[in-house]
Amino acid sequence: MRTFKKMNKSVPEDVCPICNTQDEGEVVLIGIAGTQEDRLCEAKQFHLRCIDLWYDRKCNIIYQQIKRKEQ
Repeated sequence: MRTFKKMNKSVPEDVCPICNTQDEGEVVLIGIAGTQEDRLCEAKQFHLRCIDLWYDRKCNIIYQQIKRKEQ
């Protein structure tokens, strides 16, 4: 998974979907389901520190456990 040292802040509304901020920190681009065409798709920036991936051996899936900050 390719990471980027900092978030692209060129669009003010483009925030991390988990923490809803553009805080400093490493980010990763995650493709948006249903937007793919050939090998291209739209993607969203996520802070690496906000991602909490888990592997379920029984179902053989990787999933994200989201715990949003209280506002």
